[in-house]
Amino acid sequence: MNALDASPGPPGTHVVPSRGHQARLLLVEVLPPAVVALALLPFVIAYSHWWPRTPNTIDLQVYVYAVKDMLVGKDIFLTSTPGWHLFFIYPPIAAVLMTPLAFGPYLFWQIAWTVAGVGATQSVLRRCGVPRGWKLALVGSAALVAVEPIRTTLGYGQVNTFLMALVVADLLPRWPGAPVHRRPLQGVLVGLAASIKLTPALFGVFAFLAGKRRAAITAGVAFFVFTGIGYVFLPRNTVEFFGGLSGGDTRTASPLYVGNQSLLGVFYRLGDTSRTTTLVGLGVAGIVALLGAVVAVRWWRSGQKVFAVALVGLCTNLASPLSWTHHYVWILPMGVAVLTAVLPRWVRVLAGFWVVWVCLCPPLALLPYGKQVELTYTPLQELVANLGPVTGVVLVLALTVHLLVGGRATTARRALTEDGDAAEAPARRG
Repeated sequence: MNALDASPGPPGTHVVPSRGHQARLLLVEVLPPAVVALALLPFVIAYSHWWPRTPNTIDLQVYVYAVKDMLVGKDIFLTSTPGWHLFFIYPPIAAVLMTPLAFGPYLFWQIAWTVAGVGATQSVLRRCGVPRGWKLALVGSAALVAVEPIRTTLGYGQVNTFLMALVVADLLPRWPGAPVHRRPLQGVLVGLAASIKLTPALFGVFAFLAGKRRAAITAGVAFFVFTGIGYVFLPRNTVEFFGGLSGGDTRTASPLYVGNQSLLGVFYRLGDTSRTTTLVGLGVAGIVALLGAVVAVRWWRSGQKVFAVALVGLCTNLASPLSWTHHYVWILPMGVAVLTAVLPRWVRVLAGFWVVWVCLCPPLALLPYGKQVELTYTPLQELVANLGPVTGVVLVLALTVHLLVGGRATTARRALTEDGDAAEAPARRG
């Protein structure tokens, strides 16, 4: 085997490579997709002249302007970027953690942020089981081109892949089957991710339901600690953020926009934007998210941990009031699970369709959007606009039924065994 085509062997046989080998391996895995990402960067968000082409990392620009305003005592929630007039909408701790962005030329941060995002994506792919070395490099490069949420997250300069990498690093081993060592601080990274963007908090619920009580409690404590740090530096903004959130302030565009692929967006587009619709939509989304976490526990305990984590991640997108298409980075581990995990055929088909749909992003590719044109959609356009989130709901509900039916079947077989009438038969897959 080539020295740079390294993949871990069975437990107990893996030889820890030298630091030099690890450095070369990391270079092989990150450099090719980083080159691809930097080459694509000027063309992902196409709002500039053909040549010279300037990368339009408009969300990274928001972070930079907010941090600079923070350091001179201005209100970060009043920061508006030139041209696009976008606002900072994250919890204040996010601005505190992004403080380094205030120093150095913007071009440097565009390059560094992009390369770091590639590193985060490669870390997720490795922990999901993609073989290390050149294979990981090829898969990562292909994902940048083919997976719309990954591509546009880099194009916007967004944080999505960083948050996914934090959660995956907290929950999954360095590679599937790797020796599991006790981690007393497991949960801290989930809490950190939730403090930056609230939706990863669902992973704390998942960890608790999966019996990882210590990790769940640690995640909760970490969330409050990081949020408290944000309060220490920006007390008024922290109170303002959580006070507005409790009142339903999403601090950004209308959920009606077709780029919002959350369940609330579906309710808005098919119904109206009234408070009643908002409460019903958020309630249904919360139920779906909780069901997703419950059924994910079943797959986690059966050994399909990548599929379980991906399912919870995608449920965070369904539950959030606003989930732009580029937030669906969790489709990446779901795609790996569909291709590599031992799943029932119907699960692979349904989840695989969801993966392909999200990767192609038909709502933005095929439909008009903006200025509330979504209110004029035809039935066929409504189908295209909402099929992604609806497919997610169908998958969660189908997995829930599968869990309930499977549980009853297991109970019945055990009852027969206890009565001495029959022996318990192995459960059928699919």
